[in-house]
Amino acid sequence: MLRAALFAGCFALAAGASADEPKGAKVEFLVHSGHFEKNNAGLKDNPSFLALTSAEAFDKVFGVAFTMGKKPNVVPKGAFEKSLVVATVKRGNFITKYEVEGATLADGTLTVKYKTTDEAGGTATFASPLIVSVPKAGVKKVEFVENGKKAGTAEVK
Repeated sequence: MLRAALFAGCFALAAGASADEPKGAKVEFLVHSGHFEKNNAGLKDNPSFLALTSAEAFDKVFGVAFTMGKKPNVVPKGAFEKSLVVATVKRGNFITKYEVEGATLADGTLTVKYKTTDEAGGTATFASPLIVSVPKAGVKKVEFVENGKKAGTAEVK
């Protein structure tokens, strides 16, 4: 009886651990920095969730900003030949820092998991983007999971 209870307890722990794991195949990704949301980008939602399939679409929303220090990892020219860029932008009186935990693809849905922390920004208003490129093969929809909770989606057009 004790053995059965221990086995059931171990099984429940294993099942709980796997429920939290992302479903699907792991996807290689690159996180890009050095970009800002343009004033005339036209994004209304806060936060905004995007799946961009061309350099033209990307350039309508984001610009490049170089600062002193380490060279940023900007989206390179030619990236859209094999890649898709997914992004989220949070706006407010805070600066959002992102840490991507991983990306998976299952049944046409790309899931991007990330953690966020907000830092006080005073009275200024900030737009903090997370920009990630992934292989575009098979991606029809993007699901954004922030701090363990579904935050939003974007359709690939």
